Amino acid sequence: MTRRAARPIRRSRTTPVSFREDGWRALVNPARIAGFLLMLGSAAAIGWLVTSHQFALAADGVEISGVHYTDIAAVSDALDLPAADAPNVFGLRTDPMRRALLALPAVAAADVHVALPDRLVVAITERTAVVQVAHAGVTYLLDGEGIVLEGRSANAPPITDVPLIDDQRVNLGIPLVVGQQIDPSESAAMLQIGALTPALVGSSTSGLAFSANDADGFVVSAVPDGWRAVFGFYTPTLRPPTEIAQQVQCLRSLLATGEAQIQTIYLAPSDDRCGTYLPRPS
Repeated sequence: MTRRAARPIRRSRTTPVSFREDGWRALVNPARIAGFLLMLGSAAAIGWLVTSHQFALAADGVEISGVHYTDIAAVSDALDLPAADAPNVFGLRTDPMRRALLALPAVAAADVHVALPDRLVVAITERTAVVQVAHAGVTYLLDGEGIVLEGRSANAPPITDVPLIDDQRVNLGIPLVVGQQIDPSESAAMLQIGALTPALVGSSTSGLAFSANDADGFVVSAVPDGWRAVFGFYTPTLRPPTEIAQQVQCLRSLLATGEAQIQTIYLAPSDDRCGTYLPRPS
């Protein structure tokens, strides 16, 4: 048998799509043209928004609310706005501002947003001060977790609705640093003792004064001129502040025997007694 000579296979030539007569019509159609024009218009609009003077932050355009303990200068530093030129509000980065505000010791929550056309709204929720501690000429505000919110000078306006502890300790005192949490035993003792009222201890006096000194520790006094109750010192293990509730019960029972006859009470609860006291001179 004879072999047939192999013939080359002829391939039909196909014109590329881009070179077909209707190729450009397929690529360029009204829908694509409209989309391209819309993209150009959006880019132009964005460029106008971020450069227009109509959206420049006004000179009085920063609205700050909710600030009671935090220094306004510290809030301004956290916002980190340019001092010279008024920035365009669309260029402001509010998330870093919020994180910087949350780093301030007295701030519990913060919201920062832009209000068109030219304002920046800053809403701050601060921690709540529950006790004041006066020490070495400075009055410190503490929240319920023992975090020092602020240090106020002696001539600052008094805060009358927050109990005050006059900490006169020198050798046995604790460091009070704004933004830091004090010793948990100390804060627990301060919060419990500072929350006492005449009604809670069964006293007919008009008010209570709280103090601490190196000799007696924490002391509660009836004002203007009454008895003095020595609560003492507290440590995490030897004498935890959980004993304060029992001391308050003892104080109530001793005052019930005759408040006017008591001068100083040393509250040291034991199995069968609440402590000792010195009678008022007759």
